[in-house]
Amino acid sequence: MRNRILILSLLFFVTQILYSQDMKITYDMKYKEDSLSKETTTRKMLLLIHEGQSKFYTEKQYEVDSLRATGFKGFAVGDSDFYVIRNKKDITSKYYFKLRDVYKVTVSQALNWRIENQVEKKFGFACQKATLYHKGRHWEAWFTQEIPLLEGPYIFKGLPGLIVYMKDSTGSYEFSFAGLKKNFYPMDFENISPQPLEVSEDNLKKISLDYYNDPFREMKSGNVKAKVRDQKGNEIEPDFREMTKNVQSYLKKNNNPIELSDAIKYP
Repeated sequence: MRNRILILSLLFFVTQILYSQDMKITYDMKYKEDSLSKETTTRKMLLLIHEGQSKFYTEKQYEVDSLRATGFKGFAVGDSDFYVIRNKKDITSKYYFKLRDVYKVTVSQALNWRIENQVEKKFGFACQKATLYHKGRHWEAWFTQEIPLLEGPYIFKGLPGLIVYMKDSTGSYEFSFAGLKKNFYPMDFENISPQPLEVSEDNLKKISLDYYNDPFREMKSGNVKAKVRDQKGNEIEPDFREMTKNVQSYLKKNNNPIELSDAIKYP
């Protein structure tokens, strides 16, 4: 018993040391935007750990944020999908960027992991299998206690070690560990502009439906200035009816979110 307590104490001590350091963990993320298609999209994702906080988002957005943190004022295109922050109070929030606004949804539900007996070597680490049912998807995850961080991709965390691999049963989403580095360019974790608006999941669905019904409302009202050009670059009068049909068709087709029960039921 004394040996077990000593081992647990050492593990806790090592974990505290790791959490006190800045760490950047890279994942390769492969997913299907359209569940009926075989076509997949691949993104390089980052999990940043800094002063007891974590942040998961695209490598491209990290590069843009790092550039702006140095004082760059020019134009730079980021990629704000799958944006998640866990703060020092262990509260996790998801961020959604829609037109000119940013919406923040706080995640309160616990993840009911089931740790299995199966062990394998993955990415050079001794790993153990865990399973999870969450919001319409069955997940298989592999974590390693060799990296004693209770973290993982997106909102998935809470296992006794870093999640290095994860996939859902439909093959729609897959995360693979791609590297770990200590230290990264320090910056405020919630350096998001404009200021995020806090909403519930139900309100976010309503906002998404409003956008579906009239995606160019801001342009038509004159609140957003934009020019529409043809293939030759000539400015033309926008056909909002046709443009709306195209957007609605795209939204209906690419409606396979990582949290499946959050899929919008478009009319």
